[in-house]
Amino acid sequence: MRPETEAERAARHAATIRAFRALVDPAHPPREPFVLEQHFFAGEGGDIDGLAAALEERGFKVESLVYDPESRDRAWRLVAVRLELLEERRLLAVSDELDALARAHDVMYDGWLTHVAG
Repeated sequence: MRPETEAERAARHAATIRAFRALVDPAHPPREPFVLEQHFFAGEGGDIDGLAAALEERGFKVESLVYDPESRDRAWRLVAVRLELLEERRLLAVSDELDALARAHDVMYDGWLTHVAG
């Protein structure tokens, strides 16, 4: 898989920041960690098993791994979870790490999701 361009990285960072700021007040982030879901997609050629193993080595739990033989581009969907602090810099760092890890396994990192009670 090709390396991430600066424009792609900037767009990913902007999306992460928008999602973070929609959930919490950046000046007063929660002090307790939340379960963050990390979403990945892979075509037939992606090393989804290698990614799953690499995620588990980094403290993630693979919550679901689904195969859709009808989908050529997104045949595999993986969701991994881990407790994370909801801090903008932390989320950007995790996003950078997971995008690079996904690319190394020819998988697409689609982003994160969590549920914050307002």
